[in-house]
Amino acid sequence: MRTEWIIAPPAPADFCAALPDFHPLTVQTLYARGFADPDAARAFVQGRFDPVDPFAMRGMREAVDRIARAIHARERIAVYGDYDCDGVTACALLKRALDSLGTPARVYIPNRFDEGYGLNADALDTLKAEGISLVVTVDCGARAAREAAHAAAIGLDLIITDHHELDGHVIPEALALVNPRHP
Repeated sequence: MRTEWIIAPPAPADFCAALPDFHPLTVQTLYARGFADPDAARAFVQGRFDPVDPFAMRGMREAVDRIARAIHARERIAVYGDYDCDGVTACALLKRALDSLGTPARVYIPNRFDEGYGLNADALDTLKAEGISLVVTVDCGARAAREAAHAAAIGLDLIITDHHELDGHVIPEALALVNPRHP
């Protein structure tokens, strides 16, 4: 297998000159990552962003409303994540948020060797048998149309939060799908 290195073009001199207090490697990295405006690059590094309305993302209102109803009714909620870095981190963050709202959540991370990647029907059956009524995925589920249909068939409400590509024209039928790639 042949490796091909693709080197980003060097940042223009005027871009570099506009950021004299940044290390040259930082300037080049920002430019290579698509920052052509020095002010936007500086705002990014300093953590200054224009406010974003999270409810502008498709599915967010339905997801928040269903989670709020589950909290109010003291339903059992499972956070279903992936076993990689962003999945485990997302599980911990959502569990901590739910715990702080007085709703202890069950975290389920599939065993990568026995269960594979992502949402699976056997795990949903296990969660249902434990009395879970709402499953919120983090970092998985965007391509789980069959598993979403299974969740509905066994009476589990399913909210999918994921950032991975959707499977073409097959969108999982969940109560809510929150994904920045969802049209």
